[in-house]
Amino acid sequence: MTDITPGQRVGEVTVSHSQRIEAQCYELHGAPPLGALLRVGSPPVYAVVREIWHEPLDPSRPLAPRGMSLESEDEIYAANPQLSAMLTTRFAGTVVGYSDGLAVQYGLPAQPPNLHAFVFACDADEAAAFAGELGWVRLFLADGSPAGDSALAGFLRQAAAGMLDRQGFLLRAGRTLAAELARDPQRLQAILREMTA
Repeated sequence: MTDITPGQRVGEVTVSHSQRIEAQCYELHGAPPLGALLRVGSPPVYAVVREIWHEPLDPSRPLAPRGMSLESEDEIYAANPQLSAMLTTRFAGTVVGYSDGLAVQYGLPAQPPNLHAFVFACDADEAAAFAGELGWVRLFLADGSPAGDSALAGFLRQAAAGMLDRQGFLLRAGRTLAAELARDPQRLQAILREMTA
């Protein structure tokens, strides 16, 4: 797994929708973590990583095991240097906001990001500043998938780490989630458990 430096450019958009983006990483295993805030294109669109996967670049060439007589995964890649050129890491993000040139807006942009738009992993300050208003929560909850809920909890944990009043932010986030998920208490409890883990 590659370490991601906050603010680092990690890939480019390969699929772009109003509500989500998919991107390919520049480095194999180089995706930002589940729940990371992304800044995409210019003017920027903001998305939260909700899914990460690794796959062959050419789907017609399935993978075969290569490490039967080796001791570690690192040895597999050392013995087969071509793998890094044959495999890729991709990730998907849920769009939660955009910049109108003056301020960050919570909601969907008028147009999705361009194909090949650069994708950056936001630093802790940018994530905390974006997350503080919580106007993006409803949009993210519309995803409704278990992976999306884990990504939401991860983003809230990461954003809280950059807040001066971590507990106050988590309490406000919990209240916002409770209001949005009043009719789905099991889902609410699962997100709250992950958010405070």
